[in-house]
Amino acid sequence: MGKYKEAEDRLRELQSGSDLAWKAFYEDMRSPFRMFFMKRASLGPEEAGQLFHDTMIIFHRNVLRRKLAAPLHSSLKTYLFGIGKNVLRREGRKGDWEAEMPEVSIEAAIESAHERAAKADLVRRLLGKIGDSCRKLLELVYLKGYVMEAVAKELDIANEGTVRKRKFDCLKKMRQLMEDKN
Repeated sequence: MGKYKEAEDRLRELQSGSDLAWKAFYEDMRSPFRMFFMKRASLGPEEAGQLFHDTMIIFHRNVLRRKLAAPLHSSLKTYLFGIGKNVLRREGRKGDWEAEMPEVSIEAAIESAHERAAKADLVRRLLGKIGDSCRKLLELVYLKGYVMEAVAKELDIANEGTVRKRKFDCLKKMRQLMEDKN
């Protein structure tokens, strides 16, 4: 066991795919993540929430694909925050976090135009297979940039929490379709 035994134990739970483990991790990380990025990157609450969701998707993919493995060199929280920082950097945004969080080495996310075009084509094909309700929801969130409240109103969904859950489920379906392709 490495220096981060507790984090490694939690990572094993997450890698098992346990919904309870994922829900607990999500709840534990949401508030500290949002507060950190609201303070250090001057994000608004909705923007920090969206960054958290985008970061969790990347984190989820990395955990299930075993890109993150023991022995860990940082806590899961530090790793998650590092992904968030890199997402903002990719967008050309900076924050005041260098003194507060240690640097985390994460694979570079820069892709060639050809790779992005191929991925965009794959996403278009998957959106065609995922079902109309999921397609509409994901298009509103990712292509039109709607906030969760606006998506709820547009699709006549009861509340933002339900939209987030459906978005998570739709992205999960897309990942499963992608895995079936490979």
